[in-house]
Amino acid sequence: MYSSRKLPKIIEFFPFPLFLLFSQYMDNMWNTENQEIANSSKKKGRAIIASAIGFVGLIILLSQVFPILGSYISGKLYEVRASFMVKPIPDSHKEFIEGQFAYYNPGKSYFQNLLSAAGNSINNLTYDPVTRQLKEPTIDTAYNKALQLTILGTGISNIRITPNVESYDEKVYNLKLKSGLAHFKGTPIPGDGGNSFIYGHSSVPSFFKNNQNMPEIIFSKLDKVDIGAQVIVKRDGKDLKYIVRRKKIIEATDFSVLKTEGDKETVTMMTCWPLGIPSKRLIVVAERYE
Repeated sequence: MYSSRKLPKIIEFFPFPLFLLFSQYMDNMWNTENQEIANSSKKKGRAIIASAIGFVGLIILLSQVFPILGSYISGKLYEVRASFMVKPIPDSHKEFIEGQFAYYNPGKSYFQNLLSAAGNSINNLTYDPVTRQLKEPTIDTAYNKALQLTILGTGISNIRITPNVESYDEKVYNLKLKSGLAHFKGTPIPGDGGNSFIYGHSSVPSFFKNNQNMPEIIFSKLDKVDIGAQVIVKRDGKDLKYIVRRKKIIEATDFSVLKTEGDKETVTMMTCWPLGIPSKRLIVVAERYE
């Protein structure tokens, strides 16, 4: 009737029904223990999932907080740095937009010195990539049609360039820069050979973070321009195409950037450095190829 397998001697002393009850009891204990282990595993799994969701949420929160905090701190550091300069920038040079400090104005004396250097900026012929011939750069001080500047991949798109701005007059250039960028009178208009000089304001990061598309401070994006970036200047309905060849920081007293280098037709773009503070200058030079 029962298995012929020999049972352990200790079990031979128990009546068989009692042995079955004992066996069922042990099975129940085993199942209960397994169930507790399974429940414990589920709880641990839920805890891990909850922790993962919380961690992802924290990362998302910090990704929003840190850039804002970083921009604010950067802006304050720039202001502090300016206050400790050997020749601190006068408070009268501070420019406010809608009640917020935006940048320091370099002042008319800077542009007066730049103007005196412009007279010696043209000293050789330049190559025209369209006609494939050398030509003499021309200074057309009567040209008064607005141009547009685009630098691909930077957010600088169709920004107005006012030509032949009287840059020695602070009231004039400040007014023109409200709508975008200024072409420095005394240098060639883009497309006329030589080195065309274009400048614009940048702002401290604490202001720029909430005003990134404001034309008045659009050159805050100039430091994001990479070598090889494509620059387009629209003039008289035609696109003049350039490629960025050089990017550098120079002293505020370095006016050599006005000069034509070699026989290349170029556009030199300038803003203050650090952004919004005129202790140095950020220069980006693009060479025309079409």
